[in-house]
Amino acid sequence: MATVSNQRTPREVIEFAPNVPVTLALKYNQGKLIAGQYGERMMFTTTDDRIMFLHPATAGQIEAAGINVRESFTITKKWDGVKGSPMTWDIVRVPGEQPNGTFALLALPEAATAPKPPASATAATPNGARSLLVQEADALVDAYALVLERALTAYQGRIKPDEVRSLLLSAYIQRRQLSNAA
Repeated sequence: MATVSNQRTPREVIEFAPNVPVTLALKYNQGKLIAGQYGERMMFTTTDDRIMFLHPATAGQIEAAGINVRESFTITKKWDGVKGSPMTWDIVRVPGEQPNGTFALLALPEAATAPKPPASATAATPNGARSLLVQEADALVDAYALVLERALTAYQGRIKPDEVRSLLLSAYIQRRQLSNAA
């Protein structure tokens, strides 16, 4: 008669080397609080069944960023290499189509989200640079062209240009609403 073993094979623990971004996606929407030799940590399981342990403040950054289940993002442990200096953690969405069916866009730079006085689209700044409005419109046109090309080639025309435009505008509006809420 065969014996049944209740032991699970240990899962790989994600290690974070300083200044090396690690791309992953969460399997569950919340971590599990674990108390151990390093104090309280949040344990997360990734979609590829690895686990990671993060300080609760870092885990809070994931929640604050609005990272969803199966959404790709990177975690980078930043450190300047000087002994005794603090480490910081960056949580950043990976732009592009996500496994959960959403489309993540790059975050606007802080300068772009700061309130600016109104300017006309043709107005130039003193150093001759184009206005923020023109730069943003150019970025949207470039994004539309890239997404449209992918939709037409990868899906053999089953996704129409109007649908691509609608998806891009929805994602852009959502990003603006999220940046205004922060």
